Amino acid sequence: MQQQSSYANEQGKLYLVPTPIGNLEDITIRAKNILSQADYIAAEDTRTSGILLEKLGIHNQMISFHKYNSKQRAPELIELMQKGATIAEISDAGMPVISDPGFVLVQECIKNDIPVVPLPGPSAFATALIASGFDAQPFTYYGFIPRKNSEQKEFLQEIKLSHATSIFYEAPHRLVKTLKVMQECLGGNRQIVAARELTKIHEEFVRGSVDELVDHFTQTAPRGEFVILVSPNEDEPEQLSWEELVKLVDQEVVRGISKKDAIKQVAKVNRVSKNELYDHYHQD
Repeated sequence: MQQQSSYANEQGKLYLVPTPIGNLEDITIRAKNILSQADYIAAEDTRTSGILLEKLGIHNQMISFHKYNSKQRAPELIELMQKGATIAEISDAGMPVISDPGFVLVQECIKNDIPVVPLPGPSAFATALIASGFDAQPFTYYGFIPRKNSEQKEFLQEIKLSHATSIFYEAPHRLVKTLKVMQECLGGNRQIVAARELTKIHEEFVRGSVDELVDHFTQTAPRGEFVILVSPNEDEPEQLSWEELVKLVDQEVVRGISKKDAIKQVAKVNRVSKNELYDHYHQD
């Protein structure tokens, strides 16, 4: 005899539940209630999340959901929700989807008309941004910086010209090496902030020039996960002619970038209309 699910006649849904990035007191009442009531908790790392849930007194069934099994596991979770289950998706810390494969599950829910309910909560990059001292409007969050030296240099060239505050993550054992690449690409005087152990006992913001932070972390071994913030480029871009801008687009295309992306990038850096540059580029 097949046992009928207790939620078979209810509407299934997905809750995106933020978890503390350090301080357990940052859990919201609503987040705790959703986690307590969910039929399943989809966790990036069940061991890490298990410790958190134990401290919160929550013992609901967890399902492993991470970047290595997301495509296989997502259909299984969709099937559960189609049968009426409520699933809460959590990251190891902070906001789901930002730096985990939650978007795969969200996309599948949207395709299958399953409600997606986001809860507000802590995020490491936003927490670092508001205390950085840099202008928060606009800003660009990049996630983790590329590991390969050549890819880092290409990535940092974009940041060098950006008129927005740039934010990315880096691991402690790679920090000094990355700062030296930044020194080479951005110059030693560019102002940056390295934030670590956010909301924890040893929370720290190290502010200064790239040169100063290279010296600091060469002498003081980096510990904890880092959020790196780079100040906006305050130089006014040189006013180039449309003909010169078209040549810049061609140079990017030769490097292997699509025409669409090249036009978008050149327009953004030079503060001109993307549509106008597109028209000039495609003139006979």
